[in-house]
Parts: sequence; structure tokens; C-alpha cells
Amino acid sequence: MVFSTIESAEVSAESFVPVMSVVTPTRNEADSVPELLRRLHRSCDVPIEVLFVDDSDDETPRIVEEISTSGQFDPLVIRLVHRPPGERAGGLGGAVCEGLRRAGGTWVCVMDADLQHPPETTRDLLAKGIESDADLVVASRFLHRSAIEGFSPSRHMVSQLCATTARATFPRRLRKVTDPLSGFFMLRNGVIDPDHLHPHGFKILMEIIGRYPNLATAEVGFIFAERYAGVSKASVREGARFVRQLAGVRSSKNNLNRLLPGSVDTKPVRVYNYDIHGVLTVRSHARLPELEKFRVRRLDGTPNIVVAEKRFGCRDRGELIDISNERSSIRYDEKLGGRGFTIEVETGSQTMVWVSHLISSSPHVLYTNVVEPILRWKFVEKGYALVHAACFTEGDDAHLVTARTDTGKTTTMLKILELGDYGFLSDDLVLLDSDGGLLTYPKPLTISNHTVHALKSAELGPIERLFLPIQSRLHSKTGREFALYLAEKSIPVASFNAAVQRIIPPPKYHVERLVPGAPVSSSATLKTLTIIKRGERDHAELTQDEGMTILLENCEDAFGFPPYKSLETLLHTCSGYDLRFVEQEIIRRGLAKAETSMFSSPSLGWAEDIHTHVLQKDETDIAVPAAP
Repeated sequence: MVFSTIESAEVSAESFVPVMSVVTPTRNEADSVPELLRRLHRSCDVPIEVLFVDDSDDETPRIVEEISTSGQFDPLVIRLVHRPPGERAGGLGGAVCEGLRRAGGTWVCVMDADLQHPPETTRDLLAKGIESDADLVVASRFLHRSAIEGFSPSRHMVSQLCATTARATFPRRLRKVTDPLSGFFMLRNGVIDPDHLHPHGFKILMEIIGRYPNLATAEVGFIFAERYAGVSKASVREGARFVRQLAGVRSSKNNLNRLLPGSVDTKPVRVYNYDIHGVLTVRSHARLPELEKFRVRRLDGTPNIVVAEKRFGCRDRGELIDISNERSSIRYDEKLGGRGFTIEVETGSQTMVWVSHLISSSPHVLYTNVVEPILRWKFVEKGYALVHAACFTEGDDAHLVTARTDTGKTTTMLKILELGDYGFLSDDLVLLDSDGGLLTYPKPLTISNHTVHALKSAELGPIERLFLPIQSRLHSKTGREFALYLAEKSIPVASFNAAVQRIIPPPKYHVERLVPGAPVSSSATLKTLTIIKRGERDHAELTQDEGMTILLENCEDAFGFPPYKSLETLLHTCSGYDLRFVEQEIIRRGLAKAETSMFSSPSLGWAEDIHTHVLQKDETDIAVPAAP
């Protein structure tokens, strides 16, 4: 497949944010393209991109490129995706899906290039969508005051008969849609996932409505005009495809409202896309708040990880379903009949993750206990170690602070930011490469009541402060230790944890609200590693191997909550070799030039020790801090 972005002279793809993307599938439409662009240009009053998905064997791609580079239709941004023979799966419907994947607008309008769909009507579709807060706006040939000029009487009759048949087949689903076979419609970007449509021929709208029946829908009437040029692609073969499609939609399980095989019926689906430094991409049908800083409107290419909800039966916990040379899968089930914590992970070139409703409705658990362990080992495949440490910066230098879970690392990090002119890189996890380079991993910080009292200017409201003691106690070190004890007794602690966090989420806030004005860095080079622990006041310099051992122990401690122990073997061996050794080598090389030390304190005063004896130290040896 050939992708090219052709932009008008004064508009850059980086700065241009379209309100509407017009997706136009073309097949031998060279004569119509100039007039289509002229009319869109004349009628548009908002930023628009026009995306041609082309299956042509004529001059259509060349015409699109020539017009685009001429600048005559500024400020339209014109993009081209040409699908050569052999890569035209799904016909017109497949081309529409390809366009939906790549559209960057808030709204996506699908229309033909032959001008039977008047370009001027796109304004009416957009206005109707905004006015009615719809997810889908259909341009109908059969709404009042509409008309069909481009059909012969016989074809008009056949078209009405097909529409009537479709409405009779799905009376409830199509009660607000008079023209379910229209090829002219507008979608709010993100309400459907094109990767899970099964397009066949012309009638992609019927496929969308069939698989997403809960979309909020509106209609706009229009006059279906005669073709501007070329010949119609309609045929008996396309009619037969429609009949098969209608039958398939009707007979599919779960009313075809599925995101992935086995997924449950849902409300209108909003897809959440995350691009983590261009290293890994995630597409999820549940929100992942810890990755919010990496959220993007769309992904280029196939996501590395896909997360979707699924209806499960009841199986034994940790049952291995299938292992082959190419793909392996595992299922973790806490024996609550599909109502509890159940996941299924399938690894391969793309990692597929199916989760029960309980997990998808508890977003912090979904991320922390399911997605993050997968990310850990996928990052290793890409040459990065996701290490358990806070990280702040001093210019281009980075300083890691690591500790066992719930020791006081977050409070220490925030107090350091208040003590000096330091930048924030990450709090709980950070990406380390073998050259000592660090990339930010800006999850919201999980705080405690003690953390807020230790800070000078945290911006929490009265209600947030009122509930913080309850959240802190529930999500404290004691609560975690109790949960791990229950897990050892084969009690379904992961299900209990998901249910509790669904009702009382952990107190998580981004650094901007806890230390207002603190600079946020995106990358830096590792200079020091500091280990903090509770105990008698002490300080010691450590070797690289000692620091690496402790850092790895802290990582394992952070990932110790169920169901990680049941999944880890699959996750770190899915590449055909043991990724644990790769991770250790990345960390060993990354720490090679870092100065490593350890501070022990009974009074949790590590921030002052680090500020004084690591960041402000002289060229002379560090003195052991004096006892208070």
C-alpha cells in the first residue's frame, strides 16, 4: 500500500488540526476529482482535510497529486492512500475503513467522488451533528424533501426495496434511519473502531449500524444527483454482496455489537489511543488514566497492544489455553462465573488482551494489574527497561530514586521539587535505555494524606482533601500487604481489589497539581541512582552491581500483585527467548556511568539528604550525615 501526504503550500501537517476529514474512496474517478475539490473548497468554512483512498487503475492518483501540489485549493489539506491490486480487501467498504483509520478530524465524513453526493451537504451534516450531539449523521435520499435524480425508475424502486428490507430486518436498530444503505454519512471520530468492522462492498453504513446499534443517530435530507463523470460501480454482484451482508449481520452473535471476537454489548464505543514515545502504541476500549499524557487522536499503523472487554465463562485460574510456535495465550480466572477478575492474553506480533466487565469498569486496576505488566516486557523487546524509580532532572542530568513500594518515594520526589530548581521526569516508573538515556513516563502520582501535609502548595479542593484520609488508608502499604496475604490463601483478591477501586479509586494526581509550576522534562541522561529505605540513619556508596540488584528487586516488588505471577512466564518468553536477561543487560549498561548510593532514615528525611549530599555535594567525598 502506498501512503502519501500531499499538503497545500502554506499548511503543515503538524500545525493543521482539521474539524472535518472527508474520506473519499475512489476507483477510476480522474474526471470527477477536480470538480469535487473545487466544490468542497468553495463550500468549506472550517478546516478540512480530504483523504482519498484510491483503488484506481487510471490516472486518479496522479490527478490528485498534481492538484494538491498546485496550491489552487488552499487551505484544504489533501492526502492520498493508494491501494495497489492485491491490497484492495473489502472493496469500497474496505477503502472507507482505511480512511477512518487515518482520518485526523474531529468529524469524519464519508462520501463518493462522483458528485452524486453534493459536497455542499457536508456543512449540513456537520451542523446537524453538533446541534444534536449525534455520533452518526446520515445523509438520506428518502427523508422529506429529498430526491433522487441520478437513478432510473427501476433502480429507484430497487433501492427503496433494499432499504425497506433492511429496516424490516432490523426494525428497532433502524427506527431512526430512513436510508441505511446511504454511502454519504458523518461520524464523530473515535466512536467506532474500523479494525473490527467486516466490510463487504458498498454498504459500509449498514455494517457500522449493525455492529454499533447504540450510536446516537441523526439524519439530513439531500438530493441524490446524477454522476458527474465515469460509470456506476453498482452491479448484480454488489446486490448479492448486500444480501449476504444483511444475512450475516442478522445471524451474528451478540447482535454484532462487538469490538473483538467474544466482546460484550456496550454503549457507543469510544476508542482510546495511546502512543508512548513512538516506541509502543496501545488501543483500548476502556480509558487508561495512567497513560493520559500519551493519548493521541489516532494511531498510524497497527497498535502493539489492543485491549477490549469480553464475556467470559468460568474456568480454572491460570489455565493455559493454547501454545503454538507463533502465538501463545493464557487465561486467569478467579472462578466467579465471569463476574469477577478474568483476563485472557494472547501474544504474538500484536498482543491482544480481553478483560471482564469488572476490570474494564475499574480503569486503575485495568492499567496497573493488566496493561502495565504487559508494557514492561514489550518495552524490553524494544530496547527499554521500565524501571521502578522516581526521576527528576537538573539540566540535562537525571537522578533516579528507587525504593520498595509504599516506602515514601513519592513524597521524597515532590519535596525535592520544592527544595530546588529541579524538573520532574517521572514518579513511579521511567524508561531507561542501555546508553543511560531516560524518557518520561508521567503517570499520575498516588499520594497519601501524609504527602499532602508534607507539601507547601498542593492544589487539592476541599472535597478531595476530605476523602483523602479514607483513600490513603484503603490504598496504603498495610492494605496492600493484607491483599497479598489473602492472595496466598486463594481468595479472589484481584476481583475484590477491582470492585473496591471501582467504588473508591486511589488518590492519583498529576504533578502540576501537587507542586504547581514545577518544570516537566521529557528526557535526560542518567547521572545518579539513590536507593532509599527505612531504618537507622545511614549512608553508603554502592557498586553498580549492588545498585542494579536492588533496583531489580524493587521492580519485582512493584509487579507482585495478582495476576502477575500467573502471567509473567508467558510475557517474558513470548519472543522465543527469556526477556529477563535482556532487561538485566539494558539496566546494567544504563547504570554503567551512574553514581549509586543508599540512604536510610527513620524519619523519612530522604529529600533533604539527597538535596544536600547528592545534588549539592562538593568534589570531595560525601560525609555521612550527622545524627539529628
